[in-house]
Amino acid sequence: MQNEYAIQTVNLTKTFKTKTPNTSLFSRKTVSVNAIDNLNLTIKKGELFGLLGPNGAGKTTLVKMLCTLLPPDQGTAAVNGYDIIKQQMQVKQSLGTLFSVGERGFFWRLNGYRNLEFFAAIYNVPRQKRRDRILEVLKLVGLENSTYDLYQKYSGGMKRKLALARTLLPDPPILLLDEPTTGLDATSSRNIREFIQNTVKETGKTVLYTTHYIEEAAQICDRIGILGRGKLIALDTPNALRDKIKKEEQIHLTLENITPQQIENMRTLPGVIDIAENNGDVLPNQKGLCIQLKNVDQLPSIFDFIFEQKIKLVNYKREEPTLEDAFIELTQRAQP
Repeated sequence: MQNEYAIQTVNLTKTFKTKTPNTSLFSRKTVSVNAIDNLNLTIKKGELFGLLGPNGAGKTTLVKMLCTLLPPDQGTAAVNGYDIIKQQMQVKQSLGTLFSVGERGFFWRLNGYRNLEFFAAIYNVPRQKRRDRILEVLKLVGLENSTYDLYQKYSGGMKRKLALARTLLPDPPILLLDEPTTGLDATSSRNIREFIQNTVKETGKTVLYTTHYIEEAAQICDRIGILGRGKLIALDTPNALRDKIKKEEQIHLTLENITPQQIENMRTLPGVIDIAENNGDVLPNQKGLCIQLKNVDQLPSIFDFIFEQKIKLVNYKREEPTLEDAFIELTQRAQP
């Protein structure tokens, strides 16, 4: 496997057996479900890669296989150049992993520093460097003023930050962050996103960031993969994913002193598909128009018509598809 990639999967597959739902206990059948289905994915070193998918898409299963908690049924993967089946110890030493319920494993009656001291010993952080490293990661995640507060007094956001500090303790080159902002308030979520984007990325670490918050991934990730039923159904930059569903151009105009005949004449312009009136938020002498065009190349002809007809343009807005639109449409396309 190539050294330019921090993570590379080759035909990676994980199958679970489940019982079919039925009212009769004796008529239930066992079926196999591929949580991860023949997945081939590459993540470059130093990349902040987002993995999106609805609940049950296989995101957490993938993370558990990459950190060797679950063995694959077929295929394999390399993490930092090490095989997840044959070189598990080297894989573990290359990773810092944070699952969505990150507060598990902490001691409620110990303070933040003492909790991290325990994990620093487990992670073999050298004793002479242990104190400095603990204080360093606490500062990185913004807990320097709560270092000696009891864990049981931490808020939900502080607990998640301490879990992130624990992940950073051994200074791994690759971070697997599985829905790190789930259940947090808006401020705590933003703080963690900013930390991941600004602080972690500056160190050159590779980050695999799984989430079902679509716009969250769009804000911080270099590339995004969309997972559906264990398969990678789309992979590109956030802007390119939006463009994948962009069929037509839609603009909203507020115009003053335009006549019904001028609106009808506008319908005949090249590239105009449809014009709908939307007068909910306009003044009595104004018209709100929603114009669908075949593509953006037809936009100049609209403005030329407006200026030639001496129609006053009050407001203009171009409607862009969101990453959420792309996510919904692409996952619906992938459904059988």
